[in-house]
Amino acid sequence: MNKFTLSALALSVSAILVGCNDGSGFTSTQSEAEQSTQVTETAGSSALRNMSQDKGAEIEAVLAEGVTSPDGEQVGNLIDGNHSSKFLAFDKKATVIFKAAKAAALQKYHFVSANDEPKRDPKNWVVYGSNDKQEWVEIDSRANEAFAGRAELKAYELEGEQAAYQYFKFDLEHGGTDSYGADITQLAELELIVIAEAPIVSFGASNLTPEVDELVVFEDTSLVNPTSWQWTFEGGTPATSTERKPLVRFNELGAKTVTLVAKNDKGESELVKADFIRVWDPASPWAGFPQPTVTFTKNKPEHPGQAVLERVMPDLEAEIHRISELIAKRLFNNVTEINVFESVEFITDEYDFPAAKGGTDKQMQLMFDLNHIANLEGKGDQAIRDEIIGVLWHELTHGYNNVPNTGDYIEGTDYHTYLEALANFIRIEAGFYEHGRANIDWLDDINKDAYNQTSFFLEWVVNTNRNIDFIKALNAAAKELPKWSFDAAFKHIFGENRGLAVIVGEYQTYLKSLGKVPPYPTPVVGFNNAVQFDGVSVTTNASHIGIWGEGPEALADNDIRKKFNAVVEAPWWVPEYLPDILPINEVEAVNADFVLPQAVNVAKYSIATASDNEIRFPTSWQVFASNDGETWTLIDEQTFTALPELVTTYTYELEKPVDVQHVRFSFKNERQGEGIGGDNGRLVQIGEIAIWTQD
Repeated sequence: MNKFTLSALALSVSAILVGCNDGSGFTSTQSEAEQSTQVTETAGSSALRNMSQDKGAEIEAVLAEGVTSPDGEQVGNLIDGNHSSKFLAFDKKATVIFKAAKAAALQKYHFVSANDEPKRDPKNWVVYGSNDKQEWVEIDSRANEAFAGRAELKAYELEGEQAAYQYFKFDLEHGGTDSYGADITQLAELELIVIAEAPIVSFGASNLTPEVDELVVFEDTSLVNPTSWQWTFEGGTPATSTERKPLVRFNELGAKTVTLVAKNDKGESELVKADFIRVWDPASPWAGFPQPTVTFTKNKPEHPGQAVLERVMPDLEAEIHRISELIAKRLFNNVTEINVFESVEFITDEYDFPAAKGGTDKQMQLMFDLNHIANLEGKGDQAIRDEIIGVLWHELTHGYNNVPNTGDYIEGTDYHTYLEALANFIRIEAGFYEHGRANIDWLDDINKDAYNQTSFFLEWVVNTNRNIDFIKALNAAAKELPKWSFDAAFKHIFGENRGLAVIVGEYQTYLKSLGKVPPYPTPVVGFNNAVQFDGVSVTTNASHIGIWGEGPEALADNDIRKKFNAVVEAPWWVPEYLPDILPINEVEAVNADFVLPQAVNVAKYSIATASDNEIRFPTSWQVFASNDGETWTLIDEQTFTALPELVTTYTYELEKPVDVQHVRFSFKNERQGEGIGGDNGRLVQIGEIAIWTQD
């Protein structure tokens, strides 16, 4: 059983004055995520508040025998006020019991979906109330609920007058097996909304980024009629105040926490805003940079890998601090803009992965596999050190970079790509990912390979736009844009006429100058490649090198570099290396028969060469059409006696478009001369085939 007790009350509202719209000069630092956890609604004449963060509130998870929650994703995360953290249980069901500081009548409750895998969201649940944790009364139930996105807050109101209970139980059931085949239940936040009696605390300040000894005016903006106030100002003069609107100066640089306890005749509430004030020196904009605290957990201190780590990284804490500050300076203009990164726990153990990040971006856990480190011993100390430092550059970036206001951390999305590509770009720029440069390839979809292709794309954007600091602008856009996407960010930075598609197009021109070309047949404007429709099959009558991945399926994989090789006459190496394909089928021509899921109107087709052995490209072919796979009609024929260009698409237009479900390409290779025939054998090699139908 996991149990968590909240040690401080953290109530606030979104009614803090914004900018100077009312002439007050007061400023809010609340993000949309923070505001969503704070309540300013009314029930009749009463204000509502979230009691899940009251002082003395407790929460526990009751799980089936053997079911656990991972470190950093315990049940306490449900009431920590942080939508970036979550509770996760390795089961399709989980029960959560919340104990209020005192009995209260629940008016409604909020669920906030977690950061990934929608199938893990609660779909069905029942809510109970109790005052003794023995007798439970059902007060609500839901079925077939679904969240529209990640970090989405959904509110569930209770009907009728509610009795007061101190315990609230939620029996949760997830939405199904996730994309990894796992049965997991997860939730980011649980908020329990009741009628407020004590004040709902909030406050603002006239200046969130003062210089040393600059006067700052604070003002209480709490709801539910507070009558007295107790302020505490970290590093402030005065350090405390009982005024509603105190004037304070700060005499030291750095982030300062402000606390307000507001009272009325019903009770008191406390709000703590960590790092609310950022005291800085414009002449030295990075003075007072707050370093994260670093702790080390050695789960197997006697492991050989631990000795290797300590030998090559005797300065590990200093390196974490050095890299943290450099990352912050790369992403922001001064210390007042940064996201304050609080702690790093460096954990060593035996894992089934080389390295991984856990915890949250503010309280990060970095896990390293000791077996992996020990196995690197033969590469030398510098190589081991470089790998560890490279991981630090990537993972520590997550502690500082701004996070987009919209999107989900799901692979293949702009949100995921931004976070991982940015972190890997920082690693590239620091010089710790040079081994990945050799793998730069064609880029169409920035979300296909965030860690490699997109991170090098960002490097190219930086290098070709030296008139601006693109990375700082990209990081800032994640915070500034209410509806963020890569396209929106690029237009925000470069102008409406230079969105993502335009910049990627320019990058593709650069890639072509490096000899990088699209791995698929050259598209035909206004047409779709029917070979890429779901349910297409392709077969051949010829012996082929499918055992090496060069069978007929390579004609339909949309990758020119993965080639089809049919053997017409066996070369010398077939008996030695491919005896299983002997004897070679005796065929007059090599057929490639495509079966489409349904008849389509075909107007054109393309044949693409592979990346080598142009002498194997056919010298002639015929194309036949059929709708039953039995009766065939010739629809085109071509000769190609010259040697083709490699990795090139050749497109042909039919004399007359035809509705067809079966398409047969019948190839011959009758080339003569050196490298073909005799011991060299005779093969037909093709990179890809496309069958074009109009959009």
